Amino acid sequence: MFVPILIAALAFSQSPTDVQKGKQLFEGLCSRCHGFDGTGGEGPNLNRPMLTRAQDDESLRAIIRDGIPDRGMPRVRRTTDNEQRQLIAYVRSLGRAAPATAAGDRQKGSAVYQRSGCSSCHIIDGQGGVVGPDLSTIGVQRGPGYLRQALLDPAAALPRGVQVIPSRNLDEFLPLRVVTREGRQVSGARVNEDTFTIQLRDANGQLLSFRKADLREINKEFGKSLMPAYKDRLQAAEVDDLVAYLSSLGGAK
Repeated sequence: MFVPILIAALAFSQSPTDVQKGKQLFEGLCSRCHGFDGTGGEGPNLNRPMLTRAQDDESLRAIIRDGIPDRGMPRVRRTTDNEQRQLIAYVRSLGRAAPATAAGDRQKGSAVYQRSGCSSCHIIDGQGGVVGPDLSTIGVQRGPGYLRQALLDPAAALPRGVQVIPSRNLDEFLPLRVVTREGRQVSGARVNEDTFTIQLRDANGQLLSFRKADLREINKEFGKSLMPAYKDRLQAAEVDDLVAYLSSLGGAK
């Protein structure tokens, strides 16, 4: 009796009606971050056969119910068990759809990445700088549209949910300039901050820590990015190629 009941329950959770209801819920509750049709944006793309943090329905339900606080994923409030089941059905249906693809040539994009100096600030598979986010798995963390926006207008697509504790609940990679009592100025990206101290990483990748009592000024540039905009630095085809390359990172080798 157990196996037929289990099969029936799985079939019910994936019924066309539940998938359609789940799609309506998703568009209202989740699409701002994950994109319509789950193609990714501020949140990861979901049209993949296997979701790293939600390999079964119960773990996916837990994420919907509780969120992932240290990754910027809020819990989906005020959903019933039935609505959660419908959301699960829809998200699972996305894994059977063709993944989002980016126009461009990823091999050419790899060359664009190198000659544009991206590796001076970003790590891929252990190689590169540490001023900006690690891009080793950016292709499964963000969709092509978000990546394009991050290249053309970085301040409009600031990193979120890519750093681990102790940086949670702080604006990530926030541009920062501090001035010591002696007049020394230091600029970089904020790494962490508490009541008494603040830490930043400068353009050379050096981690620096200051006691706030020893600083004359602390200037935080909210809404800005340390990353330069590439809209006037790259040709349209080069942007396409670079987005294609970044979109491929973290996928099957």
